[in-house]
Amino acid sequence: MIEKPIFIIGCNRSGTTLLFRNLSEHPDLWSLYVESQVVFHSQFPVDPLDGERVSGPVEPSAQSAIRKGLYQQAHNKEAFQDRPILGQVPPRFVQRPLNRLYKPPVIRLVEKTPANSLRIPLLVETFPDAHFIYVVRRGEAVVSSLMEGWKLWNRSPAGEPFSFRKWHYLTPPGWQEYTEEPLESICAFQWIESNRFAHQDLEALASSRYLLVRHEDLVEDPASEYGRIMRFCGLRESGYFDRVIARANARAYTTGGSAPRRDKWKQIHGAEIESIRDRLAPVNQLFYGGD
Repeated sequence: MIEKPIFIIGCNRSGTTLLFRNLSEHPDLWSLYVESQVVFHSQFPVDPLDGERVSGPVEPSAQSAIRKGLYQQAHNKEAFQDRPILGQVPPRFVQRPLNRLYKPPVIRLVEKTPANSLRIPLLVETFPDAHFIYVVRRGEAVVSSLMEGWKLWNRSPAGEPFSFRKWHYLTPPGWQEYTEEPLESICAFQWIESNRFAHQDLEALASSRYLLVRHEDLVEDPASEYGRIMRFCGLRESGYFDRVIARANARAYTTGGSAPRRDKWKQIHGAEIESIRDRLAPVNQLFYGGD
């Protein structure tokens, strides 16, 4: 059974992996340590029209299968890190084969799958006591990073322009209308729709149970931001987790693409993103105002 799960919500390349990896190291939280696409796609495969959007109502059997799948696949490599003697056991030894020995019947899960930005109604219905951490990042940076990833997945012969082969990252409704669009337009569509659905659904269905976190703030002041997150989630103080956060800025997780750096988008995709920047402006304004 899963109680008070913590779902990290946000578009791909918004900094959700950094937060997820760090929170997964809190000794009281269980995690799959990877995204949960298989669990959700087993019940809700990508739809030709609606993509990965799930707006409900949802059959009880599907809800039960999701709860069971997440519980069964979750483990906790850091469970003993705050205990004087057991804390000396290297986390790599506390893996799935052993977690049956200490896995309780009720766990608290932290989970991150970017497509869940499109599934808030499903999550609220399936986990009515869930907490949501909604991570946002400026559109220019996200679109540029998405473009890097798309280019890696859709490798074209040297010197040839990008050519669509297969959809990657989250899949909003209407995605098939974008398969012949320029890459920057595809990525802008993903970022805009991810945030549109996430924001409207969280406001409508879980307004008191979500915390907005700006990725830029998390990177600039991790101690303050993680303190805010821990208070929101009701997580206890942990010496081990304090050490994790102390080195948070040294950790950068990018699956495909180059290392992060300030205003990187201007250097590698400046012209393309300038051409669609007006489409990003309303969402940037919503979360950043005049900053």
